Amino acid sequence: MGGYLTHDPAVEKWVRMRESTAKHFSWNARNVRSVGILGLVIPGALLYLALETDGQFKWAAKGPSPKAAPVEEEDA
Repeated sequence: MGGYLTHDPAVEKWVRMRESTAKHFSWNARNVRSVGILGLVIPGALLYLALETDGQFKWAAKGPSPKAAPVEEEDA
């Protein structure tokens, strides 16, 4: 039972690179595009959609809830 662990040099290199991504990161066109799309365009589009459709849909139930007690109005 149990065998010896074999080390693959390619896997070891990948692990070392993955553990130290901050040292090997550099801004290039691909990184800027990814940050722009994921960090600015998508949230901006969702904000625009939310603002444009605000108040267009009625999510409340029709009529009062069966468990709700009637509201008593106070005389001022």
